[in-house]
Amino acid sequence: MSTLVVHLDNKAQEKAVKAVLEALQITFEQEIDDTEYIISSPNMIARIEQSKSNLENGKGVKVDLNNLWK
Repeated sequence: MSTLVVHLDNKAQEKAVKAVLEALQITFEQEIDDTEYIISSPNMIARIEQSKSNLENGKGVKVDLNNLWK
């Protein structure tokens, strides 16, 4: 048949669409967005928070974009 790609804005829409598909006995696959996957990991959240803290405390390193690949 065909493939439909649905872009959902929130969890309520996701829940509703899943319910409709299940009620109609339509098989579907769910893929998680890369960004959502990264921020759903407790380890990554801790690393992001640590990085923010480091930047606020002046521990960041500035990289000149012109010298990035030299």
